[in-house]
Amino acid sequence: MARLILLRGAKQLLTLRGPSGVRRGAALHDLGIIEDGSVLIRDGIIAAVGSTRRIENLKEAQTALEISAQGRVVMPAFIDAGLNLSVGKQPASPGHIMTRKERTVFYDETLALLRSCLQHGTLRAEVKLNGTDGDFRSSIPAFRQIVKMDENPIETTHTWKINSFLDGEESSVSSFHETIATLAKRKLAHFVEVVIGSDHLIDESIFAAIKDADLGLKFLWQGKSPEVLADLVSRFKPRSVSCPTCLGSSECSVLSNSESIVVFAPASKAFEEPGAIFARHVADSGGAVALCTDYDFRHPASSSMQMAISLAVSRLKLTPEEAITASTINAAHATGYGHITGSLEFQKRADVLILHVPDYREIPRRFGMNHVDMAIRNGEIVFNRTPWKVSTDASNL
Repeated sequence: MARLILLRGAKQLLTLRGPSGVRRGAALHDLGIIEDGSVLIRDGIIAAVGSTRRIENLKEAQTALEISAQGRVVMPAFIDAGLNLSVGKQPASPGHIMTRKERTVFYDETLALLRSCLQHGTLRAEVKLNGTDGDFRSSIPAFRQIVKMDENPIETTHTWKINSFLDGEESSVSSFHETIATLAKRKLAHFVEVVIGSDHLIDESIFAAIKDADLGLKFLWQGKSPEVLADLVSRFKPRSVSCPTCLGSSECSVLSNSESIVVFAPASKAFEEPGAIFARHVADSGGAVALCTDYDFRHPASSSMQMAISLAVSRLKLTPEEAITASTINAAHATGYGHITGSLEFQKRADVLILHVPDYREIPRRFGMNHVDMAIRNGEIVFNRTPWKVSTDASNL
């Protein structure tokens, strides 16, 4: 028997329905809002979305387990397009292999972080691990610990972050190629993020190795000439370009006209630098914008995407609509899962939040608060702060 759940009577239902690809231009502003909306979920998949009057009259809805969303906002779950994980409190030295104690500490700290993400409405996150120059193999045990979590408490996309230049030493080059082959063969990583900065040389053999390993490519842009950025983006077409630092107008123009998704971290250096309008420039110029927390123990940052939305509105000058789009469907595309999650549409996965706010614009306004009443992942309730309880005699469970 199908497992049916009816989320009924949301004051605002943010569907994010729209084109199948990443959202740009006017589509960034369209949240697909349905006033007094409902969602019918069948076996973890969205079966119907629409007005409450229409959905409640469907035959299947008559036997569904009903969860009231009256007076609430219902929307797709948040997706964090960048969490930085580290082993220990200092960068590992070349040749260092995680001890059993370090593996245990890393596992426990990562699990606690991901649980916090879940409680604040993030149901998928891209986790990034740094590759240590000289001995890249030291990253493998940490990736194994992440895989051990088996997508619990949240689902994760795994990204290996490395510099754009190999030091030329035979041992280093060998370590890089062995590691990337292992990460691909054992399915420990999905993407490789190449760090490109003004003081970095660029070794294009790295890009060839990533392609040969059939791993996705991303850039972490830390500044170089706009001409270099234009050339690299045009030739290698990274899935996303993370920009935690300020951009020049020429760089904004390059990224706006590229196929890549531009990922901004509004909490990065929030206490060190004033807000900037480079995200506003990219959005206005037709670029695809996504958001991440850029959480990292080395600098003050929140792991809450609700706070990232607030800071994106206040510091980066995005509208609430753009910030929500950037933290749901566009972030889903940035992590490689936009085809199955990130919006509430027919036959997509039921990754849904019920927020204790009467209007979505209150999310950035009421900053520093956790508005999540309930989180549903793949049709299963994984977090619940409401009085609602499952009836023991529910016939369709």
